[in-house]
Formats: sequence, structure tokens, C-alpha cells
Amino acid sequence: MPARVPANRTRRAASKPKRAEENDRPASDAPRDPNTQTFRTSGTVKTVLRDAKFLVETEQGLEVVARAAGRMRRGRKIRILAGDAVDLEVSLYDPTRGRIIWRHV
Repeated sequence: MPARVPANRTRRAASKPKRAEENDRPASDAPRDPNTQTFRTSGTVKTVLRDAKFLVETEQGLEVVARAAGRMRRGRKIRILAGDAVDLEVSLYDPTRGRIIWRHV
């Protein structure tokens, strides 16, 4: 006889999360999403600041204090140094603050 499964424990097929491919990431000139209140741009890291923050100069000439996105901090394998080219999301509310979402090699 097959094993009985209690009513509160149903068997479900485990689904793995899809991994994002490099081609799937949005381009820096992609239109901003009206629900996120941010826009994406590219820039270069000028200075590494304390508390895991970075001073980034954008292509438009703005200086933004940015931090690394959550996925970049998790493994600590992605190092961000001065002179690195990065993509970042900049807040519409405070254009001097942002989040680094991609580091170019």
C-alpha cells in the first residue's frame, strides 16, 4: 500500500528559481518603471567610502552616493573598486542616492 500523506502535508513538486541570464538584464537606457520610482543609468566609481558605500559619477555628470544591491552583497564575491564601470538605480526622490545593480568587467 502507498504511504498515507497527512492532509496538512501535501506533496508538491519542488521548483527551482530561474537564473537570470546576462542577456536578460535590462539595458541602462530602458524606460523606467512607474511603480519603482527609480531610473537606471551607468557610471564610474570614483571613490570607495566607508560603510560599503561608493561615490559614483554618472554619464550625465551627477555624483551619486550608492550602495551595492542585495544580491551583490550576499556572497561577497563581487568586489567593487574605484574605476569600475557600474549600472545603478537612482531614486527619483533623492537623485544623490542610488543602488549599484551591475558591475561591468
